[in-house]
Amino acid sequence: MSKEKYTSETSKHRALLAPFCQGYGVDVGFGGDPITPNAIRMDLEVPYARTGDCGVQVGGDCRNLLWFADGVLDFVYSSHVLEDFEREQTGPIMREWARVLKEGGHLVLLQPDQQRFLKHCAATGQPINPHHAVDEFSLDYIVKTAEQLKELKLVASQDNIDEYSFYVVFAKVAPVASGSTEPGKDKDEIGRLRRELARVESNYQQTRESLERYRAHPVVQLLKKPYLYFKRLASPADKAS
Repeated sequence: MSKEKYTSETSKHRALLAPFCQGYGVDVGFGGDPITPNAIRMDLEVPYARTGDCGVQVGGDCRNLLWFADGVLDFVYSSHVLEDFEREQTGPIMREWARVLKEGGHLVLLQPDQQRFLKHCAATGQPINPHHAVDEFSLDYIVKTAEQLKELKLVASQDNIDEYSFYVVFAKVAPVASGSTEPGKDKDEIGRLRRELARVESNYQQTRESLERYRAHPVVQLLKKPYLYFKRLASPADKAS
């Protein structure tokens, strides 16, 4: 039996979020209504939400985007999906979604604030969603999770965009190499090493020029001749002859 279609959360905020979803990307858990026409439509083989008539193109578990290589998509968009997973899975899922992004690509999340959602349900009689798994799920919760991943930079966010939702956009950045300092500090260190190398090269050149002048000095040339004469006298080959 077909499910009754209802208005998607994405449709309420498409004008706000679609500009972050330029190029080609994936809409994770799109529910029938993708964020843009270019979005690859990913969901469960049989989605539990029906917010539109577009069919599933990629069906499976969003915790493993095995269909995509590293760094190939311009954006990953997801609306009201991440909150359905247990707390310990939030970070790994966000890392997996970031994996498939190009450097500079956007991770765009439209999510419910769980405590505001519960208040909304209590005030309106709307049924609570039993799939919501994290009581403290909020904008602050997502931002702090992203900070731990080290490869997502906050681009834009807004809380309270409706009764219970917020959005947040991250850009993928190149991870800092293991044992490295912050990128700005790395540049300072490179500059310091270059200056040190220039100083060493300058000292070497000055020493070389001084040595050439020393070798060409008349006194050195005068002393050099008897030195070579006595050296020949002392050589074993000369003694044998």
